[in-house]
Amino acid sequence: MKNIIVVIWALILGQLVGYIGSAVTSRPYSVISVAIVSAIFGVIVCILPHVLDTKSATSK
Repeated sequence: MKNIIVVIWALILGQLVGYIGSAVTSRPYSVISVAIVSAIFGVIVCILPHVLDTKSATSK
């Protein structure tokens, strides 16, 4: 459940940053491409703690 909330917040904040970034750079705003990029970053944030888990690797 925690991972789903992280991805939802990543989508919301990604849309906000994408909209502001497109307004500042005078480029067209694409909802789909911003959603895909922010969802990928959200999934990376969810997976990263499991990949960097050092407790199980160091305890013998």
